[in-house]
Amino acid sequence: MSQTIYVWLILACGLFWLVGVYNRLMRLRSRALDVSAALDKQVMVCVRLVATQAAATDQSDEASAQAPFAPFDECWLQLLQANRFAEAVWGASRKNRLSDEAQQRRAESWGHLQDAWNAWLAQPPDLAGARVPDTLAIEWEANSAKVLVIKEALNRILESYNDAIQQYPARCVSGILGFGAIAPL
Repeated sequence: MSQTIYVWLILACGLFWLVGVYNRLMRLRSRALDVSAALDKQVMVCVRLVATQAAATDQSDEASAQAPFAPFDECWLQLLQANRFAEAVWGASRKNRLSDEAQQRRAESWGHLQDAWNAWLAQPPDLAGARVPDTLAIEWEANSAKVLVIKEALNRILESYNDAIQQYPARCVSGILGFGAIAPL
Protein backbone atom coordinates (compact mmCIF):
# COMPACT_ATOMS: atom_id res chain seq x y z
CA MET A 1 0.00 0.00 0.00
CA SER A 2 2.70 2.49 0.96
CA GLN A 3 4.69 1.73 -2.20
CA THR A 4 1.75 2.62 -4.43
CA ILE A 5 1.41 5.99 -2.69
CA TYR A 6 5.07 6.70 -3.44
CA VAL A 7 4.60 5.70 -7.06
CA TRP A 8 1.57 7.97 -7.39
CA LEU A 9 3.45 10.83 -5.72
CA ILE A 10 6.38 10.41 -8.09
CA LEU A 11 4.02 10.28 -11.10
CA ALA A 12 2.17 13.37 -9.87
CA CYS A 13 5.44 15.27 -9.34
CA GLY A 14 6.61 14.25 -12.82
CA LEU A 15 3.33 15.39 -14.35
CA PHE A 16 3.44 18.74 -12.53
CA TRP A 17 7.04 19.22 -13.62
CA LEU A 18 6.11 18.43 -17.23
CA VAL A 19 3.22 20.90 -17.14
CA GLY A 20 5.54 23.53 -15.66
CA VAL A 21 8.14 23.01 -18.39
CA TYR A 22 5.44 23.17 -21.07
CA ASN A 23 3.94 26.37 -19.62
CA ARG A 24 7.35 28.05 -19.34
CA LEU A 25 8.27 27.26 -22.94
CA MET A 26 4.83 28.33 -24.18
CA ARG A 27 5.11 31.61 -22.27
CA LEU A 28 8.52 32.33 -23.82
CA ARG A 29 7.30 31.43 -27.32
CA SER A 30 4.22 33.59 -26.82
CA ARG A 31 6.40 36.54 -25.80
CA ALA A 32 8.51 35.99 -28.93
CA LEU A 33 5.38 35.96 -31.09
CA ASP A 34 4.10 39.17 -29.48
CA VAL A 35 7.38 40.98 -30.05
CA SER A 36 7.55 39.56 -33.56
CA ALA A 37 4.11 41.03 -34.27
CA ALA A 38 5.32 44.43 -33.05
CA LEU A 39 8.35 44.08 -35.31
CA ASP A 40 6.08 43.24 -38.26
CA LYS A 41 4.08 46.37 -37.57
CA GLN A 42 7.13 48.66 -37.53
CA VAL A 43 8.68 47.14 -40.65
CA MET A 44 5.37 47.52 -42.47
CA VAL A 45 5.33 51.21 -41.46
CA CYS A 46 8.67 51.59 -43.26
CA VAL A 47 7.33 49.67 -46.24
CA ARG A 48 4.26 51.92 -46.37
CA LEU A 49 6.47 55.03 -46.23
CA VAL A 50 8.25 53.96 -49.39
CA ALA A 51 5.00 52.84 -51.02
CA THR A 52 3.39 56.19 -50.22
CA GLN A 53 6.35 58.03 -51.72
CA ALA A 54 6.15 55.80 -54.80
CA ALA A 55 2.43 56.49 -55.14
CA ALA A 56 3.05 60.22 -54.78
CA THR A 57 5.63 60.19 -57.56
CA ASP A 58 3.44 58.06 -59.83
CA GLN A 59 0.33 60.27 -59.48
CA SER A 60 0.90 61.93 -62.82
CA ASP A 61 3.67 62.66 -65.27
CA GLU A 62 3.63 66.26 -64.11
CA ALA A 63 4.08 65.27 -60.46
CA SER A 64 6.88 62.90 -61.44
CA ALA A 65 8.67 65.64 -63.33
CA GLN A 66 8.48 67.92 -60.28
CA ALA A 67 9.59 65.28 -57.78
CA PRO A 68 12.84 66.00 -55.90
CA PHE A 69 14.45 62.95 -57.51
CA ALA A 70 14.33 61.32 -60.90
CA PRO A 71 11.51 58.76 -60.80
CA PHE A 72 13.55 56.20 -62.75
CA ASP A 73 16.75 56.64 -60.81
CA GLU A 74 18.57 53.32 -60.37
CA CYS A 75 18.74 53.64 -56.57
CA TRP A 76 15.04 54.50 -56.45
CA LEU A 77 14.20 51.45 -58.56
CA GLN A 78 16.30 49.24 -56.27
CA LEU A 79 14.48 50.69 -53.28
CA LEU A 80 11.12 49.93 -54.87
CA GLN A 81 12.22 46.38 -55.63
CA ALA A 82 13.50 45.86 -52.06
CA ASN A 83 10.25 47.38 -50.78
CA ARG A 84 8.14 44.91 -52.79
CA PHE A 85 10.26 42.02 -51.52
CA ALA A 86 9.94 43.21 -47.90
CA GLU A 87 6.20 43.69 -48.29
CA ALA A 88 5.84 40.15 -49.64
CA VAL A 89 7.97 38.62 -46.87
CA TRP A 90 6.71 40.65 -43.90
CA GLY A 91 3.10 40.65 -45.08
CA ALA A 92 3.06 36.88 -45.57
CA SER A 93 1.23 34.42 -43.38
CA ARG A 94 1.91 34.86 -39.69
CA LYS A 95 1.45 31.15 -38.98
CA ASN A 96 5.11 30.13 -39.17
CA ARG A 97 6.75 33.48 -38.53
CA LEU A 98 9.30 32.00 -36.09
CA SER A 99 10.49 29.19 -38.33
CA ASP A 100 14.13 29.26 -39.38
CA GLU A 101 13.25 29.88 -43.03
CA ALA A 102 10.87 32.73 -42.17
CA GLN A 103 13.43 34.31 -39.83
CA GLN A 104 16.10 34.11 -42.51
CA ARG A 105 13.84 35.62 -45.18
CA ARG A 106 12.73 38.40 -42.83
CA ALA A 107 16.31 39.29 -41.93
CA GLU A 108 17.33 39.20 -45.59
CA SER A 109 14.43 41.38 -46.74
CA TRP A 110 14.99 43.96 -43.99
CA GLY A 111 18.69 44.07 -44.83
CA HIS A 112 17.94 44.61 -48.53
CA LEU A 113 15.41 47.32 -47.73
CA GLN A 114 17.81 49.07 -45.35
CA ASP A 115 20.68 48.87 -47.87
CA ALA A 116 18.52 50.20 -50.71
CA TRP A 117 17.28 53.03 -48.47
CA ASN A 118 20.82 53.97 -47.47
CA ALA A 119 21.95 53.92 -51.13
CA TRP A 120 19.05 56.19 -52.10
CA LEU A 121 19.72 58.47 -49.14
CA ALA A 122 23.45 58.67 -49.93
CA GLN A 123 22.90 60.05 -53.41
CA PRO A 124 24.16 63.60 -53.78
CA PRO A 125 21.54 66.33 -54.09
CA ASP A 126 20.83 67.76 -57.50
CA LEU A 127 19.81 71.30 -58.45
CA ALA A 128 16.30 70.76 -57.08
CA GLY A 129 17.67 69.81 -53.67
CA ALA A 130 17.91 66.59 -51.71
CA ARG A 131 16.58 63.51 -53.46
CA VAL A 132 14.93 62.27 -50.26
CA PRO A 133 12.23 64.53 -48.80
CA ASP A 134 13.17 65.64 -45.27
CA THR A 135 9.91 64.47 -43.72
CA LEU A 136 10.31 61.04 -45.28
CA ALA A 137 13.90 60.76 -44.04
CA ILE A 138 12.88 61.75 -40.51
CA GLU A 139 9.97 59.29 -40.43
CA TRP A 140 12.18 56.52 -41.83
CA GLU A 141 14.90 57.10 -39.25
CA ALA A 142 12.38 57.11 -36.39
CA ASN A 143 10.76 53.85 -37.55
CA SER A 144 14.09 52.28 -38.40
CA ALA A 145 15.30 52.98 -34.87
CA LYS A 146 12.14 51.36 -33.48
CA VAL A 147 12.72 48.32 -35.70
CA LEU A 148 16.27 48.00 -34.37
CA VAL A 149 15.13 48.19 -30.73
CA ILE A 150 12.33 45.66 -31.26
CA LYS A 151 14.66 43.36 -33.22
CA GLU A 152 17.15 43.39 -30.32
CA ALA A 153 14.35 42.65 -27.85
CA LEU A 154 13.14 39.77 -30.02
CA ASN A 155 16.65 38.33 -30.24
CA ARG A 156 17.02 38.50 -26.43
CA ILE A 157 13.71 36.70 -25.97
CA LEU A 158 14.68 34.07 -28.53
CA GLU A 159 18.01 33.61 -26.77
CA SER A 160 16.28 32.99 -23.44
CA TYR A 161 13.82 30.64 -25.17
CA ASN A 162 16.66 28.67 -26.78
CA ASP A 163 18.51 28.58 -23.44
CA ALA A 164 15.39 27.27 -21.72
CA ILE A 165 15.11 24.48 -24.28
CA GLN A 166 18.76 23.52 -23.79
CA GLN A 167 18.58 23.35 -19.99
CA TYR A 168 18.92 19.77 -18.79
CA PRO A 169 15.49 18.79 -17.59
CA ALA A 170 13.64 20.59 -20.39
CA ARG A 171 16.01 19.26 -23.05
CA CYS A 172 14.71 15.74 -22.43
CA VAL A 173 11.10 16.58 -23.24
CA SER A 174 11.18 19.75 -25.39
CA GLY A 175 11.38 17.79 -28.64
CA ILE A 176 8.53 15.53 -27.60
CA LEU A 177 6.40 18.55 -26.71
CA GLY A 178 7.10 20.19 -30.08
CA PHE A 179 9.57 22.87 -29.02
CA GLY A 180 12.63 23.50 -31.10
CA ALA A 181 15.32 26.14 -31.24
CA ILE A 182 14.45 29.35 -33.10
CA ALA A 183 17.11 31.21 -35.03
CA PRO A 184 17.62 34.86 -34.10
CA LEU A 185 16.64 37.54 -36.56
